[in-house]
Amino acid sequence: MRFFWALLGLSVPVVLLYTQFLDNPLVFDDAGFFHSEEFSVYLHRLFSFNLRWLPLATFVWTRQVFGDAIIWLRLGNLLFPLLTTATLFFFLRRLFELVMPPQVDNKTLSAFWLAFFAALIFALHPVSVYAVAYLVQRTTLMATLFTLLTWRLFLEGLIREHRLWLYASAFTYFLAVMSKEHALMAPAVTVALLLLVSSQPLQRTKLVSSTFVLYALIGAFAVFQRQSEHILGQAYEPIASELISRMGADFDVRFIYPLSILTQSFTFFKYLWVWIVPSPALMSVDSCQTFALHFWSWPEALGLVGFVIYPYIAIRLLLQRGLKGLFGFALLCPWLLFFTELATVRIQEIFVLYRSYLWMVGLFASLPFVCQKLTAKQAIITLSCVAILMMPLTWFRLTTFSHPLLLWDDAARRIHDDNNSCPVMDRILNNRGRHLMELGRYPEAIDDLTRSLKVIKWQQKPMVSALADNYYNRGFAYLKTQQFQLALNDFNTIVGTIPKEWSAFYFYKAQAFEGLHELTAARQLYEQACLNGVSEGCEKQKELESTIK
Repeated sequence: MRFFWALLGLSVPVVLLYTQFLDNPLVFDDAGFFHSEEFSVYLHRLFSFNLRWLPLATFVWTRQVFGDAIIWLRLGNLLFPLLTTATLFFFLRRLFELVMPPQVDNKTLSAFWLAFFAALIFALHPVSVYAVAYLVQRTTLMATLFTLLTWRLFLEGLIREHRLWLYASAFTYFLAVMSKEHALMAPAVTVALLLLVSSQPLQRTKLVSSTFVLYALIGAFAVFQRQSEHILGQAYEPIASELISRMGADFDVRFIYPLSILTQSFTFFKYLWVWIVPSPALMSVDSCQTFALHFWSWPEALGLVGFVIYPYIAIRLLLQRGLKGLFGFALLCPWLLFFTELATVRIQEIFVLYRSYLWMVGLFASLPFVCQKLTAKQAIITLSCVAILMMPLTWFRLTTFSHPLLLWDDAARRIHDDNNSCPVMDRILNNRGRHLMELGRYPEAIDDLTRSLKVIKWQQKPMVSALADNYYNRGFAYLKTQQFQLALNDFNTIVGTIPKEWSAFYFYKAQAFEGLHELTAARQLYEQACLNGVSEGCEKQKELESTIK
């Protein structure tokens, strides 16, 4: 019965928070995925060996069974963190019981309740919002769930000395990497588990060797899948070449991979900090994080030194076993899982919060060490206060997802100056400007789009697509504020093939000419708009023809 109440206590606060936001709209890449042809690919497949197939297929299955209402998709994304929280609780309870010294006076908090509070704080942590509220990150949610199951089953196999449990852990590891390849390093944590709970780990080699062979085969399969996409050790992001161009004439592209490792080594501690001290100042859907341009770049160089020293300290603690060993295990987990970030070059999305949901889940194994000097009563009060504090922070993060403008405004407020060091600043400002236009706040939109254009123009080789997009949006905003000449100037800047989604481009340009009383040019452009399927263009063409005559 105690387990029932514990699971209820873990679930109710999370459900109360997240169910208030089940009607949040699609944002960022969510809309692109659900309205793309890629979404329909999963409709007719019962199984696939493609990475991330399973979580993405669940979206299709949900819509087939329950319909297109977004609430069903969000309920699915709520289900998986609830399952993850329960699994984390059971894993930590078992681990704490094995590692913590036996209680003789019952003054300190029991393993059961330490595991409960660890799972609760993880579930209520505001960073978790970025994995749950961002629908397509169901990949991360499911990878985390199956990673925890891998560790739990491996631990049980060690305790019972039964290979069936160990083989089951290999199967859940397969599901983890098939959900998201970022779970690749999960077996490395099982090695840490072996060192933590076994007094003579070498004697367990025969027991676990076949399981590690399975882990290796599954991991090699995932690496092969990704290598075929040519992303390992390379800049893989769609606009990477354009972003590299803004790094300056003295930047040597030959060193971009080691410089990416340098940058990511620093961001590891930034992720760690935001999980320990969940400051809203470090949280947004799109974060400005600079890329290290030199090996002596500061503070990235210091981050690399720390990244090298960190595992040495963690392993030294791990080998002491007991509470210190548990603390070492908790420190080592994020470092091991983070290693996949070093496999490729990240230029645009350098610091992305939802990825850390998977890495930091093991960090909460540190709770017995942190609370060892507290009495049971003191620990309950302290941990309850921490959990309660998390709730308003999480509420505010969820609120930013309730409207696209709030989401991008939150990101834009993290931009401290309009310099060229933020690789995503133009995207943030363009997105906020676009959503301001949708609400008719055109002067504010013009300010954002103008700032965004300044950022792009600073580049040695500006992204033509981004320039055109910003000019198109700003031209429309100028048009709506009746600044016809400025609107026309922006529309005239756009050359080349007009995208299909800009079917109204000629119509808007015609409106600018009409506002300047250049009716002949306006009539010709209305005709072009009519040919592009804009019915209003046909009507305006006829109207101007009669006026000109």
